Amino acid sequence: MRVKFWGVRGSIPTPMSTEQLNDRLFHALSGAAGVNLGQPAEVQAYIAGLPPNVRSVVGGNTTCVEIDTGAETIIIDCGSGMRALGYSLMAREFGRGQGTAHIFLTHAHWDHLQGYPFFTPAYVPGNRLIFYAVNNNPQTFLEHQQIAPIYFPIPPNAMAAEKEFVQLREGETVTLGRTVVSSLSLYHPGTAYAYRFDDGESVFVFASDGEYKSLTDAHLRRYTNFFSDADALVFDAQYSLRDVFLSKADWGHSSAIIGVDIAERARAKRLITFHHDPTHSDEQLYAIAAAARDYALVNQITPNTQVIVGAEGLELFLGQAPGLELLEDRQDGVWTLALAGHLNATTIAEAQARLGQALTDSPSGRVLLDLTLLSTADAIGIKGLLDTAGRHPHVNLAVLAPTPPVRRVLDQSGVEQALHVVRTRQQALAALAGPAHLRLATETIGGQFQLEDLMFVDELGAVYLGHELPALRPLSVRVVAGRPDHPARREFAVQLAAWQRVTHTRLNPGRAVVESDDWVAFVCDPPDGLSLREWRARRPAWSEVWGLARQLAEAVTVLHAHGLTHGDLHPENVMITAGLVRLTRTPLFPPPLGLSSSAYQAPEQLRGQAASARADVYSLGLLLYELLLGAHPFMAETEELRLTLQLYSQPQSPRLRWPEIPLDLEMFLLRLLALDPVDRPLDGQAVLQVLSQLQVGPRREGVD
Repeated sequence: MRVKFWGVRGSIPTPMSTEQLNDRLFHALSGAAGVNLGQPAEVQAYIAGLPPNVRSVVGGNTTCVEIDTGAETIIIDCGSGMRALGYSLMAREFGRGQGTAHIFLTHAHWDHLQGYPFFTPAYVPGNRLIFYAVNNNPQTFLEHQQIAPIYFPIPPNAMAAEKEFVQLREGETVTLGRTVVSSLSLYHPGTAYAYRFDDGESVFVFASDGEYKSLTDAHLRRYTNFFSDADALVFDAQYSLRDVFLSKADWGHSSAIIGVDIAERARAKRLITFHHDPTHSDEQLYAIAAAARDYALVNQITPNTQVIVGAEGLELFLGQAPGLELLEDRQDGVWTLALAGHLNATTIAEAQARLGQALTDSPSGRVLLDLTLLSTADAIGIKGLLDTAGRHPHVNLAVLAPTPPVRRVLDQSGVEQALHVVRTRQQALAALAGPAHLRLATETIGGQFQLEDLMFVDELGAVYLGHELPALRPLSVRVVAGRPDHPARREFAVQLAAWQRVTHTRLNPGRAVVESDDWVAFVCDPPDGLSLREWRARRPAWSEVWGLARQLAEAVTVLHAHGLTHGDLHPENVMITAGLVRLTRTPLFPPPLGLSSSAYQAPEQLRGQAASARADVYSLGLLLYELLLGAHPFMAETEELRLTLQLYSQPQSPRLRWPEIPLDLEMFLLRLLALDPVDRPLDGQAVLQVLSQLQVGPRREGVD
């Protein structure tokens, strides 16, 4: 089983202070002599070698722990760490309304419940949340903090997930797949309960919020029996030994020293110090653990339990040691090497050997390194792959790594500066078809179009500036890679040709479609003015904003009237010159950081369906929402979470950003963004007709 810690503090959330951060930065930078700070991978490897109290934080969130058995998702307590856990789950089946979580509550103190109202999967219809509590009704635990607006503004019935509540008796077992869950009461004000999770291969025991009034063998026997042979024991270590015995007796907490005695009597392999005091710094917590380790050497109990500081992000893999599996596939002229499992200092040697062999032996010189099956990857593992790739500079290598954890490690390591990192296999195959589309600067294509500067590269291709020969008329060229027989390329070429045949002041005209064996290019007029995003950032007057909204609808109406579907509307495809709007078929402005073109696609497009007029209506709705209200309707902390929300949830209420928004306008925007295409207006003409009938007075000058 995999255990991950999302909240480890006791009593109250405790964020890191600026003073603590500056002290940590000082320690990290003081030891960086000799490190090439211009090489992200080398910096990441240096950071990975720093002591834990320098390179990471224990964290300030209160109790929340996730257990992944491979078949079941189990959560212990709903402290403030549950908020971040919810975001992680939304990138999985919980974002599709297909998740089931078993949530075990130890007791009802607020630091163990306060994260539940911020648990995003609870708001997604279709998800199933099953709550368990011992000798208490878990529904009462949860709803007391939301029972009236005086305590929390969102009532429990606003959380659309299916909820079940199970009241257990102490000692009663629950079987979840292969995992058997049992409970034991702990001495704590109001009584808290420990849980033991046993899947036949490993045992995890969670025993936070407990005080041990007597340390005799007879008194401790019920605990050591319950904790026996645990692979990991989470133990309440909030106080010092002096506090437990004197100043804070009967407060319901224990110490790391007592934890060592009990864990070693129970033959537990690891003791995880937990429920950290909010007044303790990270350095103090590591010192407490170090003292507990020293004590374990002299307490004359035979087993030598490993003492680990419980920290946010800590992952334990209990049972069979995690390893790395390598899979190979050779098709489409590409040698694919897929890594599954855990890429780290222990497994990197095998990965390097197999990757080196693939880079050496691939007959076509095209290799795809697929990292989508990795559960974890650390900086040392990623640097090893970089080093191996660097020894084969002439091989065309693409890296497929769309999963959020692996993607974050790649981003932090600066891999994209050295390797071609893509999100889908289709993009990988296009990239491996040859980088010809990225080497066209100074080339002449179609016999008359001279390319000059490469403006930007996105997920689909590249955009160049150039001029037409012999007149030197400026132009912009969108180049997309792909072989002529590739279905996506054929469809793209047909769309480009259809756009080129249309002439209208609301559409940026096309000049030519040029094709080669490796790419297709669309030649059009260059940018003349601002993108919609740039124009909006200048804080125009409300009257200008409202007028531009109508022009956008008119442009989409023209598009649909000519039988065209855009399928890729976003702010970088909208040009504004002297207050007049023109749509372009391809983006002419560099995409901003944080929002890819998928942020403006309809849910059905994100699922791989073909674009339609109603998909364009959805994209237009996103543009209008952002134009009128000043923000994307699906803002989230990660791109993965944003995409999940866009696929399965309603947009943020316009009224939250504009409390006085006219009801007709609010309903209009929400209808454009309906999840089901059938619930949206038919096409641009239908949107324009409704928009023209809306009577919206001025909001204010200089819209936020």
